[in-house]
Amino acid sequence: MKGSIFVIFGTFVTLTCTNVFASLDGSLSVDLISAIKHPSNAAWSPDGKLVSFLWDNAGNQNLFIVAPGKNPSAITSFSPNKNDLSGTIGHFEWISSKNIVFSHNNQLWIASTSEPPKKIPLTRGTSQFAVSPEKNKLAVVQDGALSLIQITGDSKRKLVDRNEQLQLSEPIFAPDGSHLTFMSSSVKRVGDVLPYNGNKQALFRNETSNRKIGIVSTTGNNLTWIKITGRAAGLQWVSKQSVLFQEISKNMKRREIQIANLDGSVRMLRTDYDPRWWSPLRRDARTVVSPDGKQVAFFADETGWTHLYVMPTDGSVPGSLARKLTSGQFEVGFGGWSADGTKIAFYDNQDSPMERFIRIVDVNTGQIESIVTKQGVNYWPQFSPDQSQLVFERTDVENSVDLYVTTASNVSNSEIIRLTESMPKEIEKSNLTRPRAVYFPSRFDNKEVPGSLFVPDDLSRTEQHPAIVWIHGSGSEQNFLGWHPFSYRMYYSANQYLAQQGYIILAVDYRGSSGYGRDWGTGHHLDLGGSDALDVAAGADYLKTLPYVDPDRIGVWGLSYGGFLTLQAMVHTPKLFRCGIDVAGVTDWTTWGLESNGGWITGRMNSPEENPQGYLRTAPIKHMETLERPLLILHGTADVNVAFRESLNLVDVLLKLGKSFDSEFYPGEFHFFRRSHVLRDAWRRTESFFDTHLKSTNN
Repeated sequence: MKGSIFVIFGTFVTLTCTNVFASLDGSLSVDLISAIKHPSNAAWSPDGKLVSFLWDNAGNQNLFIVAPGKNPSAITSFSPNKNDLSGTIGHFEWISSKNIVFSHNNQLWIASTSEPPKKIPLTRGTSQFAVSPEKNKLAVVQDGALSLIQITGDSKRKLVDRNEQLQLSEPIFAPDGSHLTFMSSSVKRVGDVLPYNGNKQALFRNETSNRKIGIVSTTGNNLTWIKITGRAAGLQWVSKQSVLFQEISKNMKRREIQIANLDGSVRMLRTDYDPRWWSPLRRDARTVVSPDGKQVAFFADETGWTHLYVMPTDGSVPGSLARKLTSGQFEVGFGGWSADGTKIAFYDNQDSPMERFIRIVDVNTGQIESIVTKQGVNYWPQFSPDQSQLVFERTDVENSVDLYVTTASNVSNSEIIRLTESMPKEIEKSNLTRPRAVYFPSRFDNKEVPGSLFVPDDLSRTEQHPAIVWIHGSGSEQNFLGWHPFSYRMYYSANQYLAQQGYIILAVDYRGSSGYGRDWGTGHHLDLGGSDALDVAAGADYLKTLPYVDPDRIGVWGLSYGGFLTLQAMVHTPKLFRCGIDVAGVTDWTTWGLESNGGWITGRMNSPEENPQGYLRTAPIKHMETLERPLLILHGTADVNVAFRESLNLVDVLLKLGKSFDSEFYPGEFHFFRRSHVLRDAWRRTESFFDTHLKSTNN
């Protein structure tokens, strides 16, 4: 890299720097790591011969199919939208072994395995849809209304009229096709008043309230509403007359699994309560009804670890007598039911906390078979229709996320067949740095903090090198000993690249992180940005014990909650890190959105009225006068996880304090950064910023 330019808003100075380590060996480049594709949403065809999936290429998705042992074939070939250079296929469903219905740009299409896709008439403006059990009708949320459309596009019937105050979502057909259930909520668009911003421009946020579940017959009669006081999820039919759902209370402390009937009556299947917050809320811990509707699989952490349970949906067994299918000091996530409802494929971290392994449990006997025990991160196993195979996602040190197939039984030397290749061929896998698990005492209470350390094999151990602490986001995410399988994959790629440029990287699983049990996962209760920030600070302490790390050249960066912790580190331990990068971090939890996101933060911190000192301490924007070291702020303007206003507020405060800082904002970009032009710019700025402040011993 020849150079990079930053605008320092506080002093309006332009910096130019050169990467003096450009001659280091390695095949990684910013362009290559920004070009790594991402497959997801694998689904078997009804005959079990093909797997369909979405392949994301730098923000543009297309639909593919693949047969085990063959190369993937593109079902669609949509180009990126010219305005924002992205494109998303929102949802797809097989309607036969040769045809798939999918949505793209608010339009439904039908695609064949042998013919180009065609638009389905009458479906323009569709935001969400479902296919009827007979595969001949579509339930569509279209222009705010719920309608029934023949899959041929010949006719259309409105079932629920548009209401300006209501937003409909998640339509699902009953098993016999006679009814539909769906979610509904009131969404109010509220303009944020930013006094420093003048009255010519405004930022808006959505406040959600009045959550309800709707049930309507496909004739358009007998609309029934079920009022929800908290947040509902996992809406599923258990029979042609009843719907199961999971509700989380507003303060996030209570989880209830309930069943609603066509007449609106509701019965409780199970209630769980945690005085901290109901912690198995990650993507792993789903509540899923068996194919025959007779049982429901769910998760609970009543033993201190998230484990898999089943119970009948007819209420014949009290919730307290639900059968526990897994046990031990490890965490479990849901994969999928077998078609006959006798088995569940799941994944756990029993063999290594920072990896995942696939197993199958017989629901009737409780017998567990280990299926994929190969080191790496193995996720989302889904049974084939005949139950003989599993398709799953897998990553390891040498491979980003790809799809694989294996037999659904513990057969000695059973083959794992790779379905996709998502990394550019120019990346030499032997150059990639293998992270290793490390543990170090926290500054808070000396408890061991888990982390993963990246030290390139060819890095001299007789010299001192710069180091970087990476802080993952969400508060409940986790780092892995291999490529990250989800949205943080881009940041794992960036850390691999930085390691190849001569940096030592430490990724910290501060308290609050998943994978280590309930006590660690809720260990920062009422103390966000306190004990967990001290865990991060302990990461810098640990790096200083390594003889090949320069203790005066340690930087820090993070996304989302990691950006928040970066800011906390910069203002509460202002001399600990040489520099820091905040990517879309929360600057003040009271402005983050108590109205729309309140449950997440009030479950962890109570309300600002109940915990005023806690909210003051955990608002880095209110302590920026202590900032001493260089700071780079990166944020997308279309971020719906952490609103752009968080960084805008921060810039305003820093300017008024006369602080020097760097920043770059990306028009139309979302939270994690997805589009290639944004990734390329963000990673080049990241590298140049760290090179400027960490590779020189004179700063």
